[in-house]
Amino acid sequence: LAKCQFIVPSPMSARHGYTQTGKRSAHTLQNTGPRKYLVVEFDEGTHDDHASLLSHLNSHITQLVCAVMSGNKSLHGWFRVENWDEEKQISFFKRATSIGADPATWTRSQFVRMPNGTRNNGAKQTTLYLSK
Repeated sequence: LAKCQFIVPSPMSARHGYTQTGKRSAHTLQNTGPRKYLVVEFDEGTHDDHASLLSHLNSHITQLVCAVMSGNKSLHGWFRVENWDEEKQISFFKRATSIGADPATWTRSQFVRMPNGTRNNGAKQTTLYLSK
């Protein structure tokens, strides 16, 4: 897995599904199961800025379970939301985007950086924090 650069943070519910254009694929919204984690990513600011924003969300909303360096300019925070209803998930994510998080990671099937993975340019995606 260390050679992989991406992962979907929700479990897959089937080996294949169909894209919105009807193409059979192993990576679709249709075959992505219920959300376990919401990944919050910040592109603007420094890594210290990103860490502060993740800490802010951690102390007010839910538990930060993992923080991953993208191997470039961003920090990805994984938050456990598996037992939350969609309304609570939306509320948390709206708060995250209101302080600068990228809205793209809302989609359940969105690829995010693999913890301890490797980008295609060889840069490591270091796990900076992992909760017990």
